[in-house]
Amino acid sequence: MVLVAERKLADLISPPVPDGVLEASGVIARGADYYVIFDNVRRIARIHRSLDPASKRHSWLGSPRHGEGYEDIAFSRSTRCFYLLVEAQKHPDGTYKALIDEYDESGHYKERRWIDVPFEKRNRGFEGLSAVRWRGEDYLLALCEGNRCRAGRAGRKPGGGRIHLLQRSGDLWKPVARIKLPRTVRFEDYSGIALRGERLAVLSQQSSRLWIGTIRFADWTIVDEGQTYQFPRTKNDKIKYATLEGLCWLTDRSLVFVSDFAKPDSKKRYRKTDQSIHVFKISPSPTSGSRTETA
Repeated sequence: MVLVAERKLADLISPPVPDGVLEASGVIARGADYYVIFDNVRRIARIHRSLDPASKRHSWLGSPRHGEGYEDIAFSRSTRCFYLLVEAQKHPDGTYKALIDEYDESGHYKERRWIDVPFEKRNRGFEGLSAVRWRGEDYLLALCEGNRCRAGRAGRKPGGGRIHLLQRSGDLWKPVARIKLPRTVRFEDYSGIALRGERLAVLSQQSSRLWIGTIRFADWTIVDEGQTYQFPRTKNDKIKYATLEGLCWLTDRSLVFVSDFAKPDSKKRYRKTDQSIHVFKISPSPTSGSRTETA
């Protein structure tokens, strides 16, 4: 991956939280703007694509809401709604389940629905979300954070990327299919998903890599092994981009990403690239297999 532009989010918009931290977790590109959501803010930020700090387009949409933030954001051209993902909360049945909040185009809250998929732990649920319309029906692709949708050691064992296909049914989002990523996608975790036509992009924060493959809507399967790309590293092949969480396609060869907060005791190079918005173009050569060469 080749860096085109990046900017700290705090240079563009004032944090609405007392500690000033912007834990960016998802982004959608629409028109002249990026729409960004955060783990620690229950509100949508609008950022002009110029990334110019002087732009008057930068703003917070809607009214502030109480509670933790969101894991990802999707937008449906069909329903004209934003869908914002809450990773997992305690469900009345005793399990942990994710939720989806719906917002209108102006960023105003409309309603909330549970996703009817149980998880083992609260902090190991769905991490990515993308909207798709197929044969007149609207769906959401929900990406599990852990391999095989598991928590703990099992969830960190590479080769088990999973995506649930969700369809709205009454007051629930119900799974209607489960998509398996190729076993050759050797990611420790999964932090974002984006769809452009049949091209599917999946991001890993821990592995600092991006996988791109092809999805077949007719039977909801991945039709090829795809290609894996590595984000820029140091001269000593050390990870620089360690907090990437959300992404969205811009063109066939470029994507926008946002990055979460790096803990104060983390490596300095991680803090240089955290809490930011980044535009990358796809490099000519993918990473080969599980090797760690700079792409």
